[in-house]
Amino acid sequence: MILKEFNQKIALFRYSLIAPIITNTFTQASVKDYLAEIAAKSYTLPNGKKKEYSPATIKGWLVQYRKYGIDGLYPKSRADKGTSRKISNETKEFIINSKLNSPKKTAKYIYHEVIAKGFESETSISLSTVTRFINKAKIGSKKLVPDDRRAFEFEFSNECWQSDVSVGPYLTIEDKKFKTYIIAFLDDSSRVIVGCKAFFKDDLLSLMSVFKDAVASKGIPKKVFVDNGKIYKSEQFHLICAALGSILSFARPYSPQSKGKIERWFQTMQKQWMNSINWNDFKSIDLLNESLSGYVNSYNNTIHSSINKKPIDKYMSNVENIRFIDSKTELDYLFLYKVLRTVKNDSTVSIGTKIFEVPLKYVGDKINIRYDPSSIDKAYIFSQDGKLEDTIFPVKKIDNSKIRRTNNTNSVDFSAFEAN
Repeated sequence: MILKEFNQKIALFRYSLIAPIITNTFTQASVKDYLAEIAAKSYTLPNGKKKEYSPATIKGWLVQYRKYGIDGLYPKSRADKGTSRKISNETKEFIINSKLNSPKKTAKYIYHEVIAKGFESETSISLSTVTRFINKAKIGSKKLVPDDRRAFEFEFSNECWQSDVSVGPYLTIEDKKFKTYIIAFLDDSSRVIVGCKAFFKDDLLSLMSVFKDAVASKGIPKKVFVDNGKIYKSEQFHLICAALGSILSFARPYSPQSKGKIERWFQTMQKQWMNSINWNDFKSIDLLNESLSGYVNSYNNTIHSSINKKPIDKYMSNVENIRFIDSKTELDYLFLYKVLRTVKNDSTVSIGTKIFEVPLKYVGDKINIRYDPSSIDKAYIFSQDGKLEDTIFPVKKIDNSKIRRTNNTNSVDFSAFEAN
């Protein structure tokens, strides 16, 4: 298919999705509901490929159409297409060493690692650039290591954690039934459950809550082995694992046996705990987690048939070789989410559902922002080389009508952890 014809068909396809909004002919209760409905579908593109689109992507097309008409819906091509984006020699050396030392590392993981370690910024290098370099250097996983599907077990504590999500008890609170999800992390060598908690949602925020608590109490794992679930595929989870220096490794699709230990633990947990408690006794998620925590503590301190030891005893036998986070401040820093935002003309940026006020000097610029998703009362602007520049806060429109706030850049001292 000729490129021009293909691009035209893509533009018209995009228009077909936003047209009901432009013409106000959608039948759903709101634009939000319409976007959610069409985003839940899969579409066959003119080239035969199937693809899904997020509500944010479709809204982006709407903005482009209102600015530039149908021309705004044509696919954009790179200005530097056909040329190779430059990678510094230092970055090249790091990528090669990282891949050779751990052949199973994906290009995506190494890309996040390059950024986390300060070799490049998110604006100076892209995932496709790293992927092309690995392929050109002929250091792809298939060229380095043959497939190996044998059963495995790591020798020492924190060499590998496995994680998974399971459906928990249904709670009845004020005559309403709520489904719960249990997210757990298991140390492969010792079988210790390093983190486990029940939630009403199996989302990224829940995952990061368990993972952060596990790292705080049990140290940093060298590898985190997970399935291909949506929460584990999150960009933020990739970035945080890279910042910790942990390898994020995915099981083969449709191959649950590769995560046998965590799967078996969930089966044991269901038999020993879920089937022995009265679900109606728990009137809050906190009470359920108290009971779950008690079970996990008992499990960790009971002889395990596979290792003939208490999991906690085997875990502690290698504790001197485990890397721990030195302080809560460092832990909080490592678990900050990272996003790239363009500052609007009114000197604001959006993070989730909140609008933050940004110093005027950044208007029109793309800025690197980090924030704690569990408490979005402030966020931090970092330079491309990883230095804290400013602390920003949600907009207070009434206050702004009287006086403009002065941003505080010293509310948290991250200088010890910034990239050099």
